[in-house]
Amino acid sequence: MNSPATPAERLSVTRLSSRPPRPLTGAELGTLRVVADALIPATGGNPSGSSVADFESGVHTALAILDRQFDDITAVLGNLAHIDSEDMYAHLRRFADAEPNRFYTLSLVVSAAYVYSAEMTAALGYPRPHRNPPGLIDAADELETGILDPVMARGPIYVRPG
Repeated sequence: MNSPATPAERLSVTRLSSRPPRPLTGAELGTLRVVADALIPATGGNPSGSSVADFESGVHTALAILDRQFDDITAVLGNLAHIDSEDMYAHLRRFADAEPNRFYTLSLVVSAAYVYSAEMTAALGYPRPHRNPPGLIDAADELETGILDPVMARGPIYVRPG
């Protein structure tokens, strides 16, 4: 009989990182600020992409979550380092057309740092991610619907080979 896998052996669940592989260099952070301001210019009383108070902290969190793409993100920042702030938006438009997946990852870091900043979540009335567990009665009612029946019928998935 196979026994369930230990948490270290579970291959389908990645571990969340609490920090990126390394801090961004000053040059990388400077380039990311130019990118952020090109993608999110200050308008209508809203701050630009990099001028939110906790931009660096937001970037740090986003890069920790996207740790598997960290090397690619820093490579893109290296390629953008020589672009002047006045030309950055046009360059990013061409980059988005040429390499949409890489642009998506870069813009995700910028937009996450911006939207999840304290001032923008307050301005947007946007809730931060949080747990919202059901109450005991709600959980029991949901279980009575049979939602877990297919899972229970399937049996364990994660088993130790051999």
